[in-house]
Amino acid sequence: MLSKERLFVIMNLLNEKSFITIKELTGALGVSRSSVMRDLIELEKQGLIQRERGGAAIKNATISTLSSFNEAPVANKETLYVEQKKKICQEAAKKINDGDCVYIDSGTTPVYLLPHIVNKNIKIITTSTYLIRKLPDSFNGDIYLLGGEFKKEYDMSYGPLTLEMIRQFNFDHAFFSTNGVDIDSGDIYIFEFSIGAVKKEILRRSVRNYLLIDASKFNIKALCTWANTEEFNVIYVDSFPQNKELPDNYFICS
Repeated sequence: MLSKERLFVIMNLLNEKSFITIKELTGALGVSRSSVMRDLIELEKQGLIQRERGGAAIKNATISTLSSFNEAPVANKETLYVEQKKKICQEAAKKINDGDCVYIDSGTTPVYLLPHIVNKNIKIITTSTYLIRKLPDSFNGDIYLLGGEFKKEYDMSYGPLTLEMIRQFNFDHAFFSTNGVDIDSGDIYIFEFSIGAVKKEILRRSVRNYLLIDASKFNIKALCTWANTEEFNVIYVDSFPQNKELPDNYFICS
């Protein structure tokens, strides 16, 4: 795991529990104590955490709002929460049938749909070159890659041209990823307004919409609110806080 990936994991863990021990971090990250200490020193320099005896605490009990300035590139998140993402996508893929027109979002979670739909005769529409690169050669369906302005670190297109292309499609299903979800308000966040606009337009043009999120996304806030959890037919998660009531459209993939 790269240093940038470790920093991202540490912040997610601290967002969940506010304080974490060095022993817990060495176990979660699979690295030495000295590597963990270097990571904590770096995060403290950035003003995100406070090192304490035996561990670290999140500063002011909150994470900075995600934006284009601090969102990690796709490549840095490939190895995060892999088993959780696989379980989520295995369940979500059951909604897809032969003949469907399916939008699959950018990000590292939706790519785990691919092994379960490779033998289906469907049309896949996406903004994500990352997803296209992960698509097995044996896939015999049709692929539409939406153009527009391209951001290499996020492996996706967006902007006015992308929106214009989206408006030519009608989707049976749309599978989305996102940066964060506020469990209480239902607000769904993404780090960039222009990317949020793409998601909004696809949400509007799809018959059925699904959100794919692991529990690390709960209560992470980002710059743009692009949807609410009530707008989705199903929200697939790997777990849900026990002290919260599970909404009707949430599905826990175990």
